[in-house]
Amino acid sequence: MCFYVNLCILAKTRINAGFDTLVEPFLIMQTEVHMEIRKLKPEENVHRHLMSSICFSGDVGPEDRYAWLNNPEDHTHGYEDVWGAFDESGRLLSCMVLQEAHIRINGPPVKAGLVGGVTTLPEARNARCVRKIYEVIMPLMAKEGYVYSMLYPFSFPFYRKFGYEHGLTKQRASFPTSELSKYPYPDGVKVHDKGGPWADFAAVYNAFAKDKNIAMVRGEKEWEGILSRDPHQNREFTYIHYNPAGQPDGYILYSNNKDEHTIMDIKELAWTNKEGLYAMLGFIHGLRSEYYDVSWIVPEGLDIFSIVESSWDVKFHVDSILMTRVMDVTKALLLLDAPAGENSVTIGVRDKFLPFNTGAYSISWKNGKLKVEKTEQPPDMEMDVETLSQLTTGYLTPYEAQYRQDVTIHGKLAELISLFPRKNLYFMESF
Repeated sequence: MCFYVNLCILAKTRINAGFDTLVEPFLIMQTEVHMEIRKLKPEENVHRHLMSSICFSGDVGPEDRYAWLNNPEDHTHGYEDVWGAFDESGRLLSCMVLQEAHIRINGPPVKAGLVGGVTTLPEARNARCVRKIYEVIMPLMAKEGYVYSMLYPFSFPFYRKFGYEHGLTKQRASFPTSELSKYPYPDGVKVHDKGGPWADFAAVYNAFAKDKNIAMVRGEKEWEGILSRDPHQNREFTYIHYNPAGQPDGYILYSNNKDEHTIMDIKELAWTNKEGLYAMLGFIHGLRSEYYDVSWIVPEGLDIFSIVESSWDVKFHVDSILMTRVMDVTKALLLLDAPAGENSVTIGVRDKFLPFNTGAYSISWKNGKLKVEKTEQPPDMEMDVETLSQLTTGYLTPYEAQYRQDVTIHGKLAELISLFPRKNLYFMESF
């Protein structure tokens, strides 16, 4: 599937990136340029990798990447998920990766598009290449049943142009390992070897994540990647706990802090019940002679002060690093839990990038059933799609959202709060 656009590219002399068959300098003038938006072909994926080393300061290595052009068939991995913007000569100017995933929203899994690897050559930054790609893939995502899209931004203002907004705040707690002294070292802890079975980890995670919104639905591919940890190579450790009945009830993934090896960096700690959590905390305390301190992104719904001995010793670092976007307003609203009783509200939504989402929506509920339909009624609450994305995942309540500049509440605040309650969110994946 290909799409063609004409746009005016404003740039100066092209700095030869050296990763195409044409190596002569190339002048981009202020003129109408024919641009093709499409998925990459297998042999074009090597250009994406070479572009990445130019655009991402951390994506470099000792290999001679120019030599990759001699064997592009060896660098095709992942090409199926990459969309690119090409100029008239077939030169790749910009690209992004769009991966299909499933996340939990109020229990059931829904389809979500994970956007990553967004790169544009320095000389094409004024060409609005990313916008042109989005103009193609966003309607496609909505048409193909995606309810949400998610990304890690390099710039929050940039991605707000496309309807994304803050979607998750991560609170990293740091505290002395000795703060866990009230939890005894448990029996039943087993090390997980690289390449070992993953089903018990999945069982714990599924129980842990079942009531957490935006949590990733993980399958075999995801678990094989998560558990491919080798302590002998990179000091990454994986342990799982079994209760006296032989059932898994907790696991921990941790590593040495990259700057201070006496700090335990917890990548993920999950449990099925209180006993499983206590077992993992006792395991951590048992390593206090090696790890003097713990650094842990505490999952929402757990009060760290109910765990440690002294609140004075806990320090926090807060990050808001994930953005979410509703792709289909009606589908997102239908995923909400119906409040108790019988009532209704009307909301008005503005979506500048996907105009079919714009409009007023009547949301009514009765006997645990929710009904959503477009209406001409005046709204009780007006907002941009960015705020709606926060409300439907449970990141914000209407009480908090009323202070956003795009929001106006005309009435029924109590009913709106019952419809859009705060939820525990969880998302630890990298993409």
